[in-house]
Amino acid sequence: MISAQGPPMLHAGALIDVMDALPRELRERGHEVAVALPFYREIRENPAFKEEDTGVTVDVRVGEKTYIAEYLQGHTASGVQLFLVRCDEFFDRDGIYSEHGEPYEDNAARFIFFSKAAVELARRLTPTPQILHVHDWPAALVPVYVKAHRLPFSTVLTIHHIADQGSFWGLDFRLTNLHERYFTLRGVEFFGKLNFLKSGILFADKITTVSERHRREILSPEFGCGLDVVLRENSHKLTAILHGADYTRWNPEIDWLLPANYSLRDL
Repeated sequence: MISAQGPPMLHAGALIDVMDALPRELRERGHEVAVALPFYREIRENPAFKEEDTGVTVDVRVGEKTYIAEYLQGHTASGVQLFLVRCDEFFDRDGIYSEHGEPYEDNAARFIFFSKAAVELARRLTPTPQILHVHDWPAALVPVYVKAHRLPFSTVLTIHHIADQGSFWGLDFRLTNLHERYFTLRGVEFFGKLNFLKSGILFADKITTVSERHRREILSPEFGCGLDVVLRENSHKLTAILHGADYTRWNPEIDWLLPANYSLRDL
């Protein structure tokens, strides 16, 4: 799995909860699962998390510049394998996407780098992954690179927040190092801009979302945030998989944050 957020990040967020529960559940069902995240300052400063250097580095081109991706590894509290992509120029910051309410001006470059570095990681893993499961816009270029380089991975895109699309100026397309034929209506271009999420919708082998209701909503003009037409054209590969609650955490019988615990027997 490839995501911009997940454990061991400490701040609250729905995506972090999903990236905690879903890999753990898949692992318990017998699947081999690993998660790739950027190595943020927040993770580095988490005293409960201990990372190890893999000794592997890769040069990653972003436009005309080359950056070094260092790969670290560790495990979540539940034992899921983590791979962390380190590039302090991009990720050693106070925020994830923004600071003081303003998005970072280089977010396109940051997550193009992350997507490329995650693909390079997958190419080096043994055994070779069968599926690259990407979450939301920050990782949505991964399926594009898989198709562009004819790599032996199937790809799945899960849409959690369709309003956040990773839409950047068309000039940022040069940072992808993709051939110009990809900057078209049938590629990564959307109304003259580089749109990460639209790119993932087109190039992923399968698309999932978090509930049947959400699937219906994002197919509609009212809630599709401009991508409803693209989704309807690709509805044959769109599936709803309900995200349930993790009852090891969200359980009123044992939740220590509640003033009093209760169950169905007590109501």
